[in-house]
Amino acid sequence: MADDATPNGASKAKGYTDHYFTVSDGTKLHFIEAGEGVPVILIHGAGGSAIGNWWANGIGPRLAETNKLYALDMRGHALSEKGPPEGRGNMAKDVIEFMDQKDIKKAHIGGYSMGGGVTLGMLGLAPERFITASFQGSGVGETSEFRETVPKDKDGVDVEGQQASANYRAARVERGEEVGNNAADFARMQAASGAPQQSEEERKAAQAEMARRRQAQMDALDLSKIKFPVMAINGEFDRPIGKTHRLWRELDDFTNLVLPGKGHLSAVMAGFIPQAYIDRYADFITANNRLA
Repeated sequence: MADDATPNGASKAKGYTDHYFTVSDGTKLHFIEAGEGVPVILIHGAGGSAIGNWWANGIGPRLAETNKLYALDMRGHALSEKGPPEGRGNMAKDVIEFMDQKDIKKAHIGGYSMGGGVTLGMLGLAPERFITASFQGSGVGETSEFRETVPKDKDGVDVEGQQASANYRAARVERGEEVGNNAADFARMQAASGAPQQSEEERKAAQAEMARRRQAQMDALDLSKIKFPVMAINGEFDRPIGKTHRLWRELDDFTNLVLPGKGHLSAVMAGFIPQAYIDRYADFITANNRLA
C-alpha cells in the first residue's frame, strides 16, 4: 500500500524529497526521489542508507539531472522500519512491490554490496523489470565448473581504507545522513536477532553450510536470459576479478569499471569516491535510456 508522506521541506532544499511506502507484511520503508525521466532504482549496502550511499557522494544528484531517481532505505536501515524477523530475506520482493505501487514497469536497477545481492535476487525473480542492472561493490559468484579458473585478484593495500573505515564508524548520529549512518543500529539489530551463541566449531560449520548453499544458488542461476546491459563497478582492492569473471563469460552486454587504488568503502564514500565512478555510471545510464 503506497502512503507517500508529505515531502520534507529541508530535504527538498537539498534536491530530493522524502517519502514512505508500506509492503505487504506491514513494514514501512523510506525512500528518496529526485529528477524526472526514465526511472533509476538504487539499493544501498548493509549498514548504509539511501542518502549516504547514493546522494551525499554525488551519484544521486548526477543521475537526477537526466533521470527519475529513487533510492530506498532497506529494512532495518536508516529511516525504514525493521519489520518482522522473518521478513529480512524479502528485500528483493520489497523493491518489486515498490515498483508495482509506483506503477514502474521497468527501471535501471543497481545496488552496492548488499544491494548488489538484492539486485541479483531481483534478476532471479523478475528479470523483465530491468532496463539495465548494475553491481557496485559486488558481482555474481562463479559456478563450480569455473570457480578454480578465476584469475587471482591484485594484491595490495587500499591506503584510504583505514580512514574510510574510521569515517564509517564515526558517522553522525542523525539517521539518514551518510554512509554507515546507522551502523550502530544495524549492529544492535543483528545482536538482538535472537540467534544462540555458537562455539567456534558450530560457527565454522554454519559458515561452511552457508557457502554450500550460496554455491548451489550460483550453480542454479541462469544468466543466459539476461539480454539487457549490465555494469559492474568495483575498487581495485575489492576483488573485482572474482566478482566479475562470470559476468564477462556469460553476458552479451557487460561493462566493467575498476577503480584504481580503491577498496570497498573508499570506492563509494563521500570524500573518497573518484569522479570516474560518477561519470562512467551516469554515462552508462543515459546511453541506455533509449531501451526504456
